[in-house]
Amino acid sequence: MTVSLLPLAVPPSRLQRLLAMNGVRLCLAFVVTALAGALTARLLHAHTQGLLHALAPGLAGAAAALAAYALYVRLVEQRRSDELAAAGATRDLGLGLLGGAALVTLVVAGLAALGVYRFEGLNAHPTRLAAAMSEMVFAGVLEELLLRAVVLRLLERWLGSWAALALSALLFGLLHLPGEGMNLLALTTTVAAGVLLGAAYLATRRLWLSIALHAGWNFTLGSVFSIAVSGHAPANGLLLGRLSGPDWLTGGAYGLEASALTLLVLLGGSAWLLARAASRGGLRPRNKTQAKPAMGEQTPVAAQG
Repeated sequence: MTVSLLPLAVPPSRLQRLLAMNGVRLCLAFVVTALAGALTARLLHAHTQGLLHALAPGLAGAAAALAAYALYVRLVEQRRSDELAAAGATRDLGLGLLGGAALVTLVVAGLAALGVYRFEGLNAHPTRLAAAMSEMVFAGVLEELLLRAVVLRLLERWLGSWAALALSALLFGLLHLPGEGMNLLALTTTVAAGVLLGAAYLATRRLWLSIALHAGWNFTLGSVFSIAVSGHAPANGLLLGRLSGPDWLTGGAYGLEASALTLLVLLGGSAWLLARAASRGGLRPRNKTQAKPAMGEQTPVAAQG
């Protein structure tokens, strides 16, 4: 007769079973990350002045959101947050900032070639550039954490890459409602922007490229070309120009994100990034990521020994 010395398996508690549910994880991660970023930004906005008032709320809010998300991943999902890995971050951030700026410039150049955009000179007195940079960093970090790291990643475990990408992009578009000048083309183009940003995550399995694309796009559009961003009134940026023509080309009050040319550019960029993701095995089928971590994600820390 032999006696097994192996410890008996301890069944998971009710709390552990609850936290293993995709829906619970999605809601918890969303709330924790959003609250940490928003409350930090609001607190510093109310208690700072001068240059610190311009920079601190956005930058500190972004840092708080990143820290809260990483803590959630460690405590609830019990793994390393490889989507925030430092390896490759500098390259992804640089490529994203350049890519976002290049995409906006491509649209503006196309509109100029069509006679829709007319460059009028440099702005000798650009305003709020530091504050705009901080705000764009905050928006890029918080929205990409919520829509890509939380919604897309967790839905992907359940529904697969394509459905998760579509749903997260649709939610991204709906979150921009209502906006000045919003119409069907504007909503469609904003959803296409969500597809581009989701494709950037799927292609790298890190968040840095999508964050930088998001921030680079917004900053270039509003603070370089002085054009409305998602229906928000344009600031006095570095360059001055005038848009004149039909709303389906100029975007009207919503800005270039309601232009048909922007839609074409975003779809082209999305197709390229999705092709990259597919070539790297980064697109997951439905219900096949539960048993095995997605590319770039580690097995739970507790199981790594």
